[in-house]
Amino acid sequence: MEKLILTKADLAKRYGISQKSISTACSRNPTSLPRFFKMGVSSNSPVRFRLEDCLTFEGEMLQRQEQAQARSENNMDLAKVLGL
Repeated sequence: MEKLILTKADLAKRYGISQKSISTACSRNPTSLPRFFKMGVSSNSPVRFRLEDCLTFEGEMLQRQEQAQARSENNMDLAKVLGL
């Protein structure tokens, strides 16, 4: 059975980045990560990520990248038409 809850270490391995980067992002830029929850109320409580939230986040990031690529291609086509 697939693991449904990921630790910071699991997420770091999945994304190919350091666990420290995950920890920093949790506190400084939480929107750069999938939704997460803390296992307690203390500032050093463990953080966990649901696999479902990670998959949703990855899908949203892929969609944003595809939209940005399409806009970039449209801008290049417009520049060609205008002779820029």
